Amino acid sequence: MKRNSAVRARLLALTAALLLVATALVGSAGSASALPTADFTFSPTAPAVRQPVTFRWTGTCDTPTCTFSWAWWPPDNTGNGTAMGSGPTISYAFADAGLYHVRVRVTNSNSTHGQAPPVTKTVVVRDTFQDTDREVGYGSWRGVPDIGASLGGFRNTGATTGFAAFPFTGTAVTYVARTGPNLGIAAVSLDGVSQDVDLYQAGRGTKSVLIDGLTNAAHRLLVRPTGTKNPLSSGTGVTVDELVVGTTRADDRSSSIGYDTWVGAVNARASAGSVRSSVTRGASTTFAFDGTSVTWLTFRGPGQGRAAVFIDGVRVRTVDGFAPAVTWQVPETFGGLATGHHTIRVVVLAQHNAASTGNRVTSDAFLLS
Repeated sequence: MKRNSAVRARLLALTAALLLVATALVGSAGSASALPTADFTFSPTAPAVRQPVTFRWTGTCDTPTCTFSWAWWPPDNTGNGTAMGSGPTISYAFADAGLYHVRVRVTNSNSTHGQAPPVTKTVVVRDTFQDTDREVGYGSWRGVPDIGASLGGFRNTGATTGFAAFPFTGTAVTYVARTGPNLGIAAVSLDGVSQDVDLYQAGRGTKSVLIDGLTNAAHRLLVRPTGTKNPLSSGTGVTVDELVVGTTRADDRSSSIGYDTWVGAVNARASAGSVRSSVTRGASTTFAFDGTSVTWLTFRGPGQGRAAVFIDGVRVRTVDGFAPAVTWQVPETFGGLATGHHTIRVVVLAQHNAASTGNRVTSDAFLLS
């Protein structure tokens, strides 16, 4: 009996020891299997050719200090990849339009690399900029990339003559703006009834203003700078991030929002399905780019007028938009430029060919080549 008890005791002790060893092994394996993670973000999310893109690692480093190496692959993932730089945050500009598969290799102090398969994100580099893109300005309104804003950016203006117009049908509308330390007071007017909205905030943020209790009919919302500001603010600019009616969200890039006198229109024959146009003398649209050539896509028809085109402030061409028949995506190319940064500006002249019935100038897109 005593012998059996002794055997059982030894077995229990052995079992306990084995459990301790197993637990230690599991713990050791668990810590050994910890890996750095390689997630990342990039901005802007739809860059242009030769436009700097910021890549920022957002993963974890299990055993500091981690090192980072970035590379891109073509769509078929062939080859060894093209090195982009090192560090947790890098800036890189792609030389050509197309698709690029980007990865970051994270290595901890134990020389253990990031998880497999690695995180891969696709960057689409464009050479065509549509009328709705933030890179295209209208009058005093300019696009601003901002990861905290709706769909990655917003538009702003500081000119008291500038305005954004949004026609809609519904019983309520919400004006969504970005706030910040250098922003002023906006006048938000609905069908002629205006209220002031202070966009100052010590840090960057978002402000939503709901206007409800409307009749279910057609309305028009206007947003413009008052030229005034909170005493704590360093500027008087105002912003448009998005406008919301019911479940429909109109981002600042939407063709349903007009900037100054430029109004949007939708047509399947236009580049990407939309254009903007104006009949107001002096109204302008601008596009900044890097390269030796740029093409402005416009529209010709029986009611189109004339526009003056400036490159870097120098008038280079007068474009007559008149044609007896409608023609979409008409290219006007301006080449022979020096390598470097340039700005093209198209200005409405409020003039027309004697055969035309109107002064309208239509902007469809800008292409880099």
